[in-house]
Amino acid sequence: MAAYFGELKLKKIILASTASLALLFSISLQNTASGSVILDRVVAVVNNEIITLSDLQREEALRKGSAKTDERQLLEDMIDRKLQMAAAKRAGMDVTDKELADAVADIMKRNSMDSKQFEEALAKEGITFEQYKSELREQMTLSRMFSKYVRSGITVDDAEVRAYYERNRSSYMLPEEIRLRQIYFSLPEAATPAQIDDMKSKAQAAYERVVKGEDFLSLVHENSQVAASQDGDLGFMERQNLQPEIEEAARHLKVGETAGPILSNGGFHIIRLEEVRTPIKPFEKVKDEIMNALYQQKMENTYRTWLQTLRGDANIDNRL
Repeated sequence: MAAYFGELKLKKIILASTASLALLFSISLQNTASGSVILDRVVAVVNNEIITLSDLQREEALRKGSAKTDERQLLEDMIDRKLQMAAAKRAGMDVTDKELADAVADIMKRNSMDSKQFEEALAKEGITFEQYKSELREQMTLSRMFSKYVRSGITVDDAEVRAYYERNRSSYMLPEEIRLRQIYFSLPEAATPAQIDDMKSKAQAAYERVVKGEDFLSLVHENSQVAASQDGDLGFMERQNLQPEIEEAARHLKVGETAGPILSNGGFHIIRLEEVRTPIKPFEKVKDEIMNALYQQKMENTYRTWLQTLRGDANIDNRL
C-alpha cells in the first residue's frame, strides 16, 4: 500500500510527477513532427470508468527505475486503485476540499514554503498545482480506505507469536558452540628449544595418563599453571573464535574425548570436549520481530481478500 503521499519529500513528489509530464510532452512533439495523429485507446474498463493507454504510459513513467515495471501488473494496480476510489465514494469516505487544503498547508509548512513558493517550485518542474492536489487527494483517500478496511481489526497476540517461534526455532539458531576443558602447560616468553622440548615431554606424560583413565580434573589441578581455579573450563565458544591449532584438534573430537599435546603460541594444551550446543535466540529477543512479521502477513492477506471482494462486485474489462 502506498505510504501517505504528504509524507514524501517535495523533491521526490516533483520528480515523480515530472516523469509523466515529460512522457506526454515527448509524445506530443513526435506527433507534431510526423504530422500524424496517434489515437489513444482504452486498455481497461472498470464499471463505468475507463483507463486509457496514455494513463498506463503515465503510470509506467512514474514507476520507471523501480522493480515493479511489468505493464500488465501496472494495469492491474491501476484497476485496484479505481475500485478503491469508487468504494470510498460509495462509503462517503472521500477526502473533502478542506481536508485536502489542510494537508497541502501541512506539506508547505514542512518544506518551509508559502503558497507562492510552493506553486513556483511545482511550476519549475512542469507540474500544475491542480495535478499535485489530484494526486494527493487520491493517496489520502487510499490511505484512509486501507486503514478502515485492512489495518483496523488486525491483531497479533502473544500466543500466536510464541507458536510461530516454536514452529520456526531453526530460523533463530545461532552458530554452534563447544565447551572445552584443558590442561595447560605454559611456556616462558622467548622459550629456548630445550625449554619447549621439556614442556612437551611433561605435556605428553600427562596426556598418556589421561588416556590410561586418570581423572582429568585431578590432572588439571596437578599440572595447569593457569585456569586451575576454573577446573580448566574454557566455557562455551564458537569454533571460529578458538585458536586455530585448538580448533583443528577439537574438530575431530566427540564429547568426552581428548586430544593433545597441542602447541600454541603460549604453550601446550591437552583438551577434552565437554559439550556441544547450538544456541537459539531467546524468545524475548525476537518477539517484536516475529510480531511485526505476523502483522504484515495478516495485513497483506486481508488486503488481498478485500481487493478480491471489490473485484468480485465489479465489472472489469481488461483489454491489454
